[in-house]
Amino acid sequence: MREGKDATIIALALMVPRAVAAADKLMQEHGIDVEVVDLRTLVPLDMKTISKSVSKTGRLFTVEENPRLCGWGAEIVSIVVDELFWDLDGPAVRITTPHIPLPAADNLEDIAIPSVDRIYNKILDVLK
Repeated sequence: MREGKDATIIALALMVPRAVAAADKLMQEHGIDVEVVDLRTLVPLDMKTISKSVSKTGRLFTVEENPRLCGWGAEIVSIVVDELFWDLDGPAVRITTPHIPLPAADNLEDIAIPSVDRIYNKILDVLK
């Protein structure tokens, strides 16, 4: 979805446009050039694209609207650490909902799932 050189964000579905917006904001405000990969499917998992991006940038962030425990981001981090450990310049970071049941009310759900600002702030905290 977006080329970059400083970090990779892997996102899926609703999180893709939020990741792109956060990446654009990081570039505009701090010159941090973030690549965004739209995962599109979990099966088959496009590890070729993920590996190419992470090897290029050296940093991995996953963004998902699931709880941190046992999400798809954890599986991708596991594979990347197993296969690309020496290409990483820092820890892989998962940006997820808090470890709570996802609220049914729209306004509470919006607070729980990762926002553009939460993605932006987490990446900025890790990279600065």
